[in-house]
Amino acid sequence: MKLSLLAAGVALLMVGAAQADTFTITGSLSESDSTFNRPLTLSSLSGVGTAVHYDSFSFLGASGGAYEFRMTTGPAPTFDTFLLLYAGSFNPASPLTNLVALNDDLAGSGSNSGFTYTLTAGAVYTIVSTAFSNTGLGNYTTTVSAVPEPETYALMALGLAAVGLSLRRRQRDLA
Repeated sequence: MKLSLLAAGVALLMVGAAQADTFTITGSLSESDSTFNRPLTLSSLSGVGTAVHYDSFSFLGASGGAYEFRMTTGPAPTFDTFLLLYAGSFNPASPLTNLVALNDDLAGSGSNSGFTYTLTAGAVYTIVSTAFSNTGLGNYTTTVSAVPEPETYALMALGLAAVGLSLRRRQRDLA
């Protein structure tokens, strides 16, 4: 009986993770892709990435909240990725317009990029997957996933504490 209760508790903890919004974009930057002068910051253009190839993908922020955006490269050939997010549309002739987030390198990685951004439910966004330099070509994967709310972690910790307490009582009762 107690084992089935423990299994049910673990299953309930998994429900929140199973409902998280996640999607993945796989692609390849090639010579045939369009180019643009990539931003360096939210307010300035790059002097290195003046004609980078890019792919763009628009989506509807169905659920509001914090999301993690990650771009990784591989399999070979690999390149130094650069990820951008626009609130609304992306216009390569005006790359600073609507730009809300960007990243070149994640900590500890010279080739992967990413950031966390809070989406507004019902708003349209555009992800631009590109390279740091004009010669950056190759395969990539861009992933967007919901960041669990702090309450989720608190409930999980409370559930684990309850499981630990029940196991401790069980061991005491057996002794």
